[in-house]
Amino acid sequence: MFKVLIPRTISHTGTDYLTKKGCELLLSAPKSADDPVFEQCHAILTGPTRKFRYDKPLLDRCKNLKVISSFSAGVDYIDTVYAEKLGIQVTNSGNANSNAVAEHTIFFMLACAKNHEIMSEAVKKSDFSIRKDVFNMELSGLTLGLIGFGNIGKLVAKKASMGFDMKVIVYDHHLTPDNAPAGVTPVSSPEEVYRNADFISLHVPFSEKNRHMIAREQLDMMKPSAVLINVSRGGLIQEDNLIQAVKDKKIKGAALDVFETEPLPADSALLKYNNIIVSPHCAANTREALDRMELFAAMDIFRVLNGERPEFPVNHPSFL
Repeated sequence: MFKVLIPRTISHTGTDYLTKKGCELLLSAPKSADDPVFEQCHAILTGPTRKFRYDKPLLDRCKNLKVISSFSAGVDYIDTVYAEKLGIQVTNSGNANSNAVAEHTIFFMLACAKNHEIMSEAVKKSDFSIRKDVFNMELSGLTLGLIGFGNIGKLVAKKASMGFDMKVIVYDHHLTPDNAPAGVTPVSSPEEVYRNADFISLHVPFSEKNRHMIAREQLDMMKPSAVLINVSRGGLIQEDNLIQAVKDKKIKGAALDVFETEPLPADSALLKYNNIIVSPHCAANTREALDRMELFAAMDIFRVLNGERPEFPVNHPSFL
């Protein structure tokens, strides 16, 4: 019987599926990488954790481990390269949360265009005169710029172009005029996005190579009317530079679901500006998405344990 370590759950779908398939579930929340439970398991169904990383010292202790399946799309907490050397398959939940995150991106755009924070606070103070001083925008005709065009980016582009009649420009190495969908214009550099977009939305995975890919230089390229959106990973943006850009009115504002430090400290300067909209890393947290995320991750565990190719591989170890 295969033993599957599940440090935490986000739904019942994955645990139900693995139980029905005859797996033994180790519903344990290891407090450190030294926990002996890691030596017992054949598979791990997990998500991001702040307690430890699935790095070389931990993976070396997992003598029976065949697969780590992440119910999140991001796997930056796993050393996927070293796992591959050990023959450990790493998978994620694929497109399970794509629609939820894409919808959150659209929500952010609407909230910024309609000055939601400012208007809501004014109503709470019985100040209806705000409508004479602050004017909203229509999304129709504005330019959305996407950095990255994976599952989420594609859905954001579709919803923005077809639903709101926005112009969509995209920078992505894999996107060309020949394979771009209708309503999407590829550009040859990220700088073209920064200089021309009214809304700039990041849809790339985090890595040390793209840490602080948005910093002072990139912010200086943006329009004074531009809004920066991040639903990917907090480390993509140099937050002090962003705060300064908003303070100096070099850009109109930002909408952030992710941060370099989470939870966001109560004294963070990001909370001092009503043109910086924030949410608590919840873009993927719809009931529907969470059900799909855990189920998709569990299904790939069962595939790998039974010698099959996973549906959503992140690395590519050799299989006999």
